[in-house]
Amino acid sequence: MNALHMNTRRALSGLIRILAATALLTSAAMTFAAEPQAATPAPSKEMREKMAAIHEKMAVCLRSDRTFAECREQMQQNCSDTMGERACPMMGMGMHGRMMRPRPQSDR
Repeated sequence: MNALHMNTRRALSGLIRILAATALLTSAAMTFAAEPQAATPAPSKEMREKMAAIHEKMAVCLRSDRTFAECREQMQQNCSDTMGERACPMMGMGMHGRMMRPRPQSDR
């Protein structure tokens, strides 16, 4: 066999391995994606009332002259006091930080 034939054969063999690995990874990803996600149960009427009260207090604070950080800290405390530490996941990494970041200025 000549060198060109050997190089072509080696390249084809490598390509087949890459395609097989890609197919394997794709099928694994599809399997995990197909598994049903655990749905969070809807909050009870009582829990919704508590959540509404906490958000109303936050709204009052935001309308005041207090800083956003103070209002957020107050909301965290209200949530923890009312519903417990584990019941307030949105207070950790929620939207609040993203909402307060300045937007990039356009060149208009």
